[in-house]
Amino acid sequence: MFRLLKYLIILLLVVILLATGLFLFTLESEPQIDTSSATQVNQAESVKALMHQLQDSLKHRTNKQNITISEDQLNSLVGFAQRAHNQFQGEAVIKPQSSKVFVSYQLPNNPIGQFINLEASLLPASGVAVEYIKIGPFFIPGDIALSSLVTLANWYTSSDIASQFIEHIDNVAMTDKNIVLSVLPLQQFLKNLNEIKQGTGDEKDEVLRLKTAYYLKEISDLSISKRYTSQSLAKYIGPVFSLAKSRSTSGMSASIENKAAIMALAIYVGHHRFANLVGDVQPYSPQVVSPNSKAVLKSRADLNQHFIFSAAIKIFSEQGISLAIGEFKELMDRSQDGSGYSFVDLAADFSGIKFAEAATNPESAMYVQDILAGNLDEKAFFPNITGLPEGLKKAEFERRFIRVDSQEYKQMIAKINARIDALQIHNQPI
Repeated sequence: MFRLLKYLIILLLVVILLATGLFLFTLESEPQIDTSSATQVNQAESVKALMHQLQDSLKHRTNKQNITISEDQLNSLVGFAQRAHNQFQGEAVIKPQSSKVFVSYQLPNNPIGQFINLEASLLPASGVAVEYIKIGPFFIPGDIALSSLVTLANWYTSSDIASQFIEHIDNVAMTDKNIVLSVLPLQQFLKNLNEIKQGTGDEKDEVLRLKTAYYLKEISDLSISKRYTSQSLAKYIGPVFSLAKSRSTSGMSASIENKAAIMALAIYVGHHRFANLVGDVQPYSPQVVSPNSKAVLKSRADLNQHFIFSAAIKIFSEQGISLAIGEFKELMDRSQDGSGYSFVDLAADFSGIKFAEAATNPESAMYVQDILAGNLDEKAFFPNITGLPEGLKKAEFERRFIRVDSQEYKQMIAKINARIDALQIHNQPI
């Protein structure tokens, strides 16, 4: 028995050493691509057409559909990813014979190699046909790479959802600069996906769900929610954070209570679908609770949504992702049928993110409760928006700010951040 155990340990060490060696051999000293995220996201408005297609696919989920994705759209999304996580760079190239994706990921400084370079090639075909995946100097045949990724995803979700996804791609066609996906009816796939999502939570997720359900019921019972005129978000935040304060016993406890309170606010005065991130929290299910009138910030319903949406997204993502989402949405709005780029909206996005960050940090959570509990004044958590440009179509945006990351653009972002940083909830005494 001892000898068998010794051989197993040796075998395990050999496998670990081989895996480590293979990984080290994939590292390279230079990235295979050098792209500018500012240039890529300059075509962000093109993604609106793709979003409309995806919305239509959900509406008509019982029908077979074609979804067209352009090279500009893909690279705009790649640029968004790069702005969310700046160690990442990528580029997509679509040709009639094949489509390729190039990715470089920068690791921390080390003497072996700083970059992982990846290249993948997709072929036009019935179903999904991967020609190859190349990691560093190593080529992996497409069928092996695809089956490995599908198996890994199925294992991670304890399901066959990845296999189902691949099976729902009926055909992949390519022209110059465009990919057309023929997708089989999605209704059953979406149902299965939702069931998997609800079944992958852990104990911490269940605690958050129960606390969010508690706060959501308490918010829905507030007298302010019964009024038929628009009410400031501050009039919801004040009593909700009073409740959170009364239920907190430490910084860690306050962090959890604040997280649940923010999610309940996002579901109630933002959009009920935020409940999908938490679970079954509706107090009178299947009825969805909502206020009789929209919550507002600076007398604007759209600013409330920007603020509370960003706060909720921050709770479930890195700050970089939340910031990139807000910026990318504004870039899409520069199209002729959009509302235009708004630094006011961006200020609401940024302030929502920093609000959630302060409220859920154990070191500042109780301080935020002290400031917000019973406070019905927006000035405690929302910045002054006077003088911030909005409604900028693409030509006007480029005339005044050139592009994102220009000096003019950075100065405007710095002005917004300075106003947010001056808010009371971000100035905890040392």
